Amino acid sequence: MVHMTGWPKGSADKFLHSTPVAKTITLYPLKSYSFGTKEPNYERDRSVPARFQRLQEDFEKYGMRRSVEGILLVHEHNLPHVLLLQLGTFFKLPGGELHPGEEEIEGLKRLLSEVCYGYIYIYIYIYIYIYIYIVPYTD
Repeated sequence: MVHMTGWPKGSADKFLHSTPVAKTITLYPLKSYSFGTKEPNYERDRSVPARFQRLQEDFEKYGMRRSVEGILLVHEHNLPHVLLLQLGTFFKLPGGELHPGEEEIEGLKRLLSEVCYGYIYIYIYIYIYIYIYIVPYTD
């Protein structure tokens, strides 16, 4: 039996799944991909207060936002590597916000096709990771 710790105590127990994960994932060599540059992707807001104002307005209009991120795995010299996207001076996993009512897998396919050149084959292996330190907001 696996015991997880988190706050509040015991909150992570409901997220434990007894289903074993035993799938083989094919990693393709890094040289199979070509990399280029695109037009810079700028932030939507000019300042932090403007971002918070936009997020507050979006929350009042749509409720809690949902997002999805994908992990792109390749190998170089038989070592696995995770590909990240560069946005300004920091790096992030590909993904973003889902449209209201959009499913996670369809949203991830849409977001990856926006980021990658041309058509890519997307093999979806779902390994759900729920952050154990995030609890629902209560009044």
